Amino acid sequence: MDVSQFVLEYLFVIISLIILLAVPRYARVFWAIKTNSTVKDKNRLQSIDAMRGLSIIGVIIIHTCYLLLYKYNGIAEIITLNFINNIFRFAIPVFLFTSGLLLKNFIWQKSYIFNFYFSKFIRIGVPYTMINTILWQIGYNTSAPLWQMILTGSMAVPFYFIPILFQLYLLYPILDYIRNISQKYLLIVSLVISIFSFLVPNTWYIGDFPLFTQYLIFFVYGMVRKDILDSKISNIWRELIFIYIILQFIFIIPMISNNIDIDILRLMLFYNLQPILGFGFIFTMFKYLESKILGSQSIQKFFSPIGKLSLWIFLLHFPIQQFLFYSIINSEIGVLFTFIHNFTLTSILSIGMAFIINKIYSLPRLIQQ
Repeated sequence: MDVSQFVLEYLFVIISLIILLAVPRYARVFWAIKTNSTVKDKNRLQSIDAMRGLSIIGVIIIHTCYLLLYKYNGIAEIITLNFINNIFRFAIPVFLFTSGLLLKNFIWQKSYIFNFYFSKFIRIGVPYTMINTILWQIGYNTSAPLWQMILTGSMAVPFYFIPILFQLYLLYPILDYIRNISQKYLLIVSLVISIFSFLVPNTWYIGDFPLFTQYLIFFVYGMVRKDILDSKISNIWRELIFIYIILQFIFIIPMISNNIDIDILRLMLFYNLQPILGFGFIFTMFKYLESKILGSQSIQKFFSPIGKLSLWIFLLHFPIQQFLFYSIINSEIGVLFTFIHNFTLTSILSIGMAFIINKIYSLPRLIQQ
């Protein structure tokens, strides 16, 4: 793997980490962990569903930019697509954070262990396997055996996330055990592992199998920051979002003025290890959704149902996007129209199909009730 292609991303993330961990104003809120917080006993927290709804829309936007970068060659077009892509990089951190946040203390009993993993398999594993099988049957991707694609998440570009999530669930008993000893120790170790992995691309995969290591910090931070559900959230978190946007401009402007090569501009995709954006968005948005500020309740009500369908939308959206993209790839139309066309139709189709499939998938459980 050519490390040089990630130099811009390395520099960007290192600066972000220095701001988050070395500037006292931001380091204080990052390490402000309470040791006695627990998840509220609710079936689903609407604010978390709403954040997941916003994040799955962000995922669709990211992949819209990803596809359009292969069609357009203008400097302004590439920079705009990269900028939009990077602004929505909070999406994967949100899913990992909330996955860790909602887990209860692990109980070392056979019945609990079985129920824990069986529920994850039914809720995530079966839909994931089902969609992979359907895509395989229709010839979407047959470059490897079906079982291999399921294990590696290589059927479609974003599917790597599911094997990573299952790795984190498999590790959860150990992570929970360490958390009960020391939450700060768990957080420090996880942060070191994620940073090291991010800086060493050879740790991203074993063969074709994606590894959890660079994403561990988001999952663990959800585990140790359960106080987000029952305590006042600092306004300092929102400053991190503005800092992230400012850093984007700082990186982009010199490239424009120095006429950087197009191929280098295409590599300005700052990927998912974005703690100041991810954590800044999570805490700022959660505070907003839980407030009575104008529009907060409407946003919560609109995006919460989408968040409940986020797994199905995640599994369906990219194949739909590709089909829509390839249907107009040779058309001489502007980047704005192509973006709106792909994003809008993908959102409508994937949400609509997710709603129908979820109803069908939930039918046996509804009948049993």
